[in-house]
Amino acid sequence: MMQRSPPASSSNPQVKYLSNPDLPESVRSANNSFINMRKRRQPESEINDSIINVIENTIEKKLNDWKDDLSSAITESVLKSVQSVIEQEVKKMSLSIRDSFEELSVRFNTFEKSLQFTMERQDTFEKRLEEVEKKIKLNVAEERQIQILQDKVDAMEQQARSYNIEIANLPERRDENLLVILEKLGCVIKHPINVQDIVSIHRVPHMEKTNNRPKNVIVRFTTKIIRDNIIAAARAFKELKSDKLLVSGTIQNVYVNEHLTAKNKQLFRCCREEAKNNNFKYVWIKNGTILVRQTDNSPIFAVRNQQDDKNKIKSQKC
Repeated sequence: MMQRSPPASSSNPQVKYLSNPDLPESVRSANNSFINMRKRRQPESEINDSIINVIENTIEKKLNDWKDDLSSAITESVLKSVQSVIEQEVKKMSLSIRDSFEELSVRFNTFEKSLQFTMERQDTFEKRLEEVEKKIKLNVAEERQIQILQDKVDAMEQQARSYNIEIANLPERRDENLLVILEKLGCVIKHPINVQDIVSIHRVPHMEKTNNRPKNVIVRFTTKIIRDNIIAAARAFKELKSDKLLVSGTIQNVYVNEHLTAKNKQLFRCCREEAKNNNFKYVWIKNGTILVRQTDNSPIFAVRNQQDDKNKIKSQKC
């Protein structure tokens, strides 16, 4: 029969057997517990690993908790800081916007007042402009009427001189006899002049006091026909000289023309200058009217005022 336990021997006196019936109950119970512990005991390395794992997990959890708390605290602090900064900036912007708005409001009020003042002045200007336009229209109408009346007066003055001739550049002598000179003129131009045909004869001063030429001689005849015939005869006689009229002194060219008004004389002078600048060949006077002709074959047209002087001559040239 096989034995489960080795027998006791003197060489192994510490070996005790649980099945010994002579052992007390307490010892037997303690031995049984020890046997059971020996059966459940684990290796030491595994225990250490388990402890380490527990500690690591605990530390990691604690660190994660601290991290979360710290992150939450930092996030909250940052949020509060950012929120504070934003609130300050918003407050500054709000104050700036309010100041800008107040300034803009003041400037707008100023602009509105200026605009209102400008509009009032514009209304005043418009009213004054309307009044000025009315006055200008009245003045234009009045000026036209005045011009018409002036033209009529000039025409009447020129008509009153239709019996007269004007002898220009005739040398003056203190003891001169104009009637004798006039009779000699008739003989030279081969158109006798009778004393009975003369109404008056005299010299007239120049309009320009600085003019040193001899005063012109004005002769008034009894009829316009006599006047026209004498002028035609004088123009047909080329180069009428003062010595042929028995006038002593320096020999001068003598001119016999129609007696023009001061206005027509000035117009005739300007017309000759304008015609010369535009290569016109003929400028003359007939019955108090200034006539212009560019060439021998060109049409003849009359010049009655300064506007005609410039426009008609330039248009004829073109």
